[in-house]
Amino acid sequence: MVKANIPAGQEHIEGLGLEMLNNSDLRLIHEATMEVLENIGIETKDPEALQLYADAGCEVDFEKGVAKIPEYVVMDAIRSSPSRVRLAAVDKKKDLVLRSGPYVNWAPFGVGIEFLEFDANGKHRVRASTEADLKKSMTICDWCDGFSVADPTIAARDWTENGRADLHEVSTALCNTTKPFTFGEPEANGFEDYFEMAKLVYGGDEELARKRPLVNVCNCPTSPLQICDNSTQITIRAARNMIPNVVISMSMAGGTGPVTPEGTLVTQNAEVLADIVLAQLAEKGAPVTYGTATTIMDLRNGIASGGAPEMALFSAAVAQVSRFYGIPCGDAAGCWTDSKVPDAQAGFEKGLTAMVPALAGANLIFGGGLLEMGQTISLEQLVIDNDVIGMINSMLKGMNITDSRILMDDIEEVGIGGHFIARASTRKAMSEQSSPLVFDRNMRGPWEKKGEKDAALVAHEKVEWILENHDPCGLDRDVVKDLEAFVARRDKEFLK
Repeated sequence: MVKANIPAGQEHIEGLGLEMLNNSDLRLIHEATMEVLENIGIETKDPEALQLYADAGCEVDFEKGVAKIPEYVVMDAIRSSPSRVRLAAVDKKKDLVLRSGPYVNWAPFGVGIEFLEFDANGKHRVRASTEADLKKSMTICDWCDGFSVADPTIAARDWTENGRADLHEVSTALCNTTKPFTFGEPEANGFEDYFEMAKLVYGGDEELARKRPLVNVCNCPTSPLQICDNSTQITIRAARNMIPNVVISMSMAGGTGPVTPEGTLVTQNAEVLADIVLAQLAEKGAPVTYGTATTIMDLRNGIASGGAPEMALFSAAVAQVSRFYGIPCGDAAGCWTDSKVPDAQAGFEKGLTAMVPALAGANLIFGGGLLEMGQTISLEQLVIDNDVIGMINSMLKGMNITDSRILMDDIEEVGIGGHFIARASTRKAMSEQSSPLVFDRNMRGPWEKKGEKDAALVAHEKVEWILENHDPCGLDRDVVKDLEAFVARRDKEFLK
């Protein structure tokens, strides 16, 4: 059983949608991108990647580390890229298939490096994140029904110099969710270890571990128009092992991209397509998806903005561009904010940056739980964002105008001055209404009797309840012990 995607209204008989680019716009973006790739090219110092480009017919300057990619190579890679990518879960019923088209799913952010400790009096403390924090956030993500995946949201910085932090993060994820996840901090030389850990989950079944990879990965080109060695090797190794890999451009308009959103859309498209080409040259049919965390550099302070409306526009545009190529769009930045705490700024910016790409049909929108442009993760914000996601999903359904939905029989029978509360149709359709867990819909009196709590405090209480009552582990205790032992051995090797 595959978890259902929520459809936005494009190419669909029902639902609410947004289409900001027309076919002429998309064609112009493509043509400009091809000009960039053919005449300027992409830089990488990885000799293996350069050789793959050269063997495919690209003009490669090995001394400068630049590959110029002709359109026919790009289009051949696009044709061989799958339009459906399965993200396997420990619980097969929770597998997620990302499909090119207006189908919307949600993910938490990954990866923050600081953790917000909530204080009911508003005196929150921020500190370096730990493996224990990651375990808590995985538990919250596993519980929240708005998230189709439970990506590791935060780095285990307590292991950065003391062991294999990447393996601690992967092990914590495997042991604390039954949903799929994408590991946001992979090391190219860690792929064999990631595979061995997945094999342990499968009881040593190597064939199953290859058929259903559990550690999906991502990598980010370096804007403008560069791909570092670690990223190229992640792409190559993921492709050859048929591991789903999302390529995410993080260009900044006015900084690492042209100041106009239109210009940056072209350069970030070139970066992502160059990486997708590399994946297909390494292994035709490799499962890759098109991602973006592109936004503006605020030229008044020199900092990238995650809560800017421009980020919402970039993600919405990328949803259409990826669909133009027939490649799933996952991840697209959304539900982002520049705020440092769960406050009014966070609520507005997250609602804005989540809603626009959702209306555009981005296939996997990531950003749940983040604060401060992704620097910081908040468990309370994860729970609040789960409510935001639920209400946006309700909105995406739009209205389905049919005779059966109009309920003319009810209207005639109730007539003038009556009510519809006791109607069978009302009881039957009650579950269709949006129903947030954190946001309060009571009048002031009942709200005061409950303690006059704001959304952040209600979310904090929900966090405490989840951590006390929800067991996210879908593995046998023996498998957990095997994973812990495997990571402990690698830690010892690391410290030698």
